[in-house]
Amino acid sequence: MSARKIAACAVMVALLIAVQYALGFVSGVELVTVFLLCFCYAFGAGCGMLVATAFSLLRCLIWGFQPAVIVLYLIYYNLFALLFGLAGKKTFPVWLCPALLILLAGACGYFAGTGVPVSALYRGRVAGMLWALFAVSAALFVFYFSVLFAKRGKSGRTLATVTALAAFCTVCFTLLDDAIAPLFYGWTADAAIAYFYAGFLAMLPQTLCAAASVFLLFFPLVRVFSAAAGRIECENAAPRGKSPEK
Repeated sequence: MSARKIAACAVMVALLIAVQYALGFVSGVELVTVFLLCFCYAFGAGCGMLVATAFSLLRCLIWGFQPAVIVLYLIYYNLFALLFGLAGKKTFPVWLCPALLILLAGACGYFAGTGVPVSALYRGRVAGMLWALFAVSAALFVFYFSVLFAKRGKSGRTLATVTALAAFCTVCFTLLDDAIAPLFYGWTADAAIAYFYAGFLAMLPQTLCAAASVFLLFFPLVRVFSAAAGRIECENAAPRGKSPEK
């Protein structure tokens, strides 16, 4: 990786921290997803995972060093960067996104219907949240095909895929947090369910925000980042001591 790419990654890390800090006081609103997604899409998985790792660690200087959060961020954002970094190099199959949404909706519907083995205090709440998550998955499924048919061609397929996948990943972030925190701190099942209930209230607006921001900003941001990545590649390919041609 060239020095110019490392510098671009450093600027991106600073931008992500600034964006998260600026919007950290607004519940359910975040733009880290769309900025990191577009950067990974333009620069590739290698630069994206470098940014994801540095962001996951350096943000602790502001919000404190919480081991469970660090593990969550390192796992989630590196997988996120890998997913969308590969997406920028190769188009995903059309069936991938709806298959993931069907899988999520099916799991939520199954557990909501059969019941989760928790105390009676949380059983109704958990079932309600699972049905709500089922509805979100179904809405994303309908949204995916609506965009797919409204904007035909490669651009429409790309926009539909990245928007639905960004929302799907936002849901997975909350679910991964609900799995890591109880295991890390050794909570009981009821405490874990209570934590899941608290996080679920913030997950719905975050999912909607991720979908809306990616839908509106994906192509403008990708153009900006792709131009920067192309400029860096051009400068790296130019002979030493000579300016690259415009």
